[in-house]
Amino acid sequence: MRCSEDTSIVKFLVAAVCVLDTLHVSFMCHVLYYYLITNYGVATSVNYIVWSFPASVIPNLLVILLVQFFFAHKIHHLCRREVRWLVTVPIILLALAQYGVGIVVAILMFVDKKTSTLTQTWYYSVTPSAAIVVVAEVLITVSLCVLLYNGGSHSSFPRTKRLVNTLITYAVNRCMLTLLVIIGVLTVNVSQQPAWTMGLDFIVGKLYANSLLASLNTRDYLWSRGSGAASNPNLSVMRFADPPAPSGDAGRPKDGGKRLDVREVALVGISTESAFSTTTSSQTDVEV
Repeated sequence: MRCSEDTSIVKFLVAAVCVLDTLHVSFMCHVLYYYLITNYGVATSVNYIVWSFPASVIPNLLVILLVQFFFAHKIHHLCRREVRWLVTVPIILLALAQYGVGIVVAILMFVDKKTSTLTQTWYYSVTPSAAIVVVAEVLITVSLCVLLYNGGSHSSFPRTKRLVNTLITYAVNRCMLTLLVIIGVLTVNVSQQPAWTMGLDFIVGKLYANSLLASLNTRDYLWSRGSGAASNPNLSVMRFADPPAPSGDAGRPKDGGKRLDVREVALVGISTESAFSTTTSSQTDVEV
């Protein structure tokens, strides 16, 4: 949040994710305090679900929803105009579906607080919810990798290509880590082990929050790699001067795709300014 040129929406998003994550941890601390301290040694206490446990599901779901919307927005910006909604609408629908299923689970736990019904509730609700998250993650990662690769392949600058390769690696690593945990949730849930399911579900929200914050916090490092100069923490946008436009259509990609420059590569957190604006060199411009 220290980047002065970040929009108010980005700052609000970071603040909301931090508040929701803190709220989720607070609810889980209350759950542990209730069972391990307040009702320590009371065997009948484990037969009922304390109110803070279903309440903790809601902020966790909101974190996942906000982060998925963040990456869907970046994908929408980088796609060609003709296919923007075709790519992003499935991601948005899957994110909303996963959120809706999670809310239904929370409501069911609020209504029926018996632990005996928890296993059956989680089996028929967490399994489709986790499967939806898997599909959404695969769509997000594949879209990021394809857009970055297609855009970076048209660049004639080696530094830009190296930056694109780094971002593709980040996207794949982020997806693999999240998918491993979600697949673990599916495995233990099918085996009807609700304790393990709750523990792994706790981690999923933290992975999403970390993926958002990491994508924003790595901008200084990526800018320094893209510019070949030392990163200035006071600069939130490192602009690259556009090369002289070639005559005719010689400089246009043959597939009609969108040419990526360093500003466009900002899809995991770097500023997403228009790729078609011509920027003159100034004190904050680095000409390649």
